[in-house]
Amino acid sequence: MTASDKTVIGFAKQVAKGTPNTTDAAFKYLLFREGGLAIGNMNIPLDPEVGGGAMERDVVKAGVVTGGALSIIPRPDTLGLLLMGLLGKDTVTHDIPNSTYKHVFTHNTDEFDIPWYSGRQAPGQLWGELYPDMRLASLVLSWRAARFVEGEVAFIGAGTPSSVADISLWAPATYLDGGPQFISPLGTIELPTGTAAKVISGAFAAQIAQPVDDKMIVGSYAPSTLDIVRRSYAISLVVRIDDGTLANKMQFDPAGGTAWVAKLMKEANIKLVFNSPVMAGGVNPFSFTIKANGASDATANIVWTCRPLNFKAGKQITLAVTGTFLANTAVGQQPISIELVNTTASY
Repeated sequence: MTASDKTVIGFAKQVAKGTPNTTDAAFKYLLFREGGLAIGNMNIPLDPEVGGGAMERDVVKAGVVTGGALSIIPRPDTLGLLLMGLLGKDTVTHDIPNSTYKHVFTHNTDEFDIPWYSGRQAPGQLWGELYPDMRLASLVLSWRAARFVEGEVAFIGAGTPSSVADISLWAPATYLDGGPQFISPLGTIELPTGTAAKVISGAFAAQIAQPVDDKMIVGSYAPSTLDIVRRSYAISLVVRIDDGTLANKMQFDPAGGTAWVAKLMKEANIKLVFNSPVMAGGVNPFSFTIKANGASDATANIVWTCRPLNFKAGKQITLAVTGTFLANTAVGQQPISIELVNTTASY
């Protein structure tokens, strides 16, 4: 029996669609708990025809789409690769004395533009598989008390995959990211900034809709491209309730009144930071920070809603809240930015 644990998966950024990255040192290999890359063959049976008999007469391979999902514990280096794939632009500042870098990931000027990646997979390191022209489809970062920050990432591909019999030139052990984790006891969540929330669990979820059903063209087995048609970002939190302030603002009146009003709470002045117990460069902690924008209700680009309170015998009262990122409203600001501190120079 070949153990799944010997399997390796890595990704490298491409300069453009149709230009697979073949440089071994460019690949970053991820530790993952479950999942994998996959080939989705479009196998279609021959249509029933009069006189053809009672059985299927043929099945043909008419197309292919690639993709896959991985359950991971994010590390500072490869998290940057995923954030670059999610948002598309990396603005870097270098703390020279401490050899650390602060990456600020935002949308490109064209918010429909994200990079292409080449994927590699070696099942049990028995053979290799190449997946060109892949893009990030979704990323979820989740946390709960006394745990690591955990993640789920999904890719979708528009390239034709291939198999590699000899993977002796691959060096996954050299480029495997086994770096430190982020842990929730070192996290800070404030809603709004200056008001610490007692969060039991939560998640940041991002999705990029890139449908393939209308990208299949005559003369090609693979989709012609992938086009972004929609982005969505949301924060979900399960918060311990010690008073009614937050619940009342979300359910009754964002201004804190007692009467129900037809207005949702908007608040983008939040703090959502997660650190590693390991220090980057021996000084700064590896960390990531999720930010929105807007200093007032009129410009804030997160709208907050909550589910009705649910009570259970022997359990504390909690409030499940969801913050949905809206299109940017503040001039010169990004609808979302994620800061990452690590020791990687660029993505």
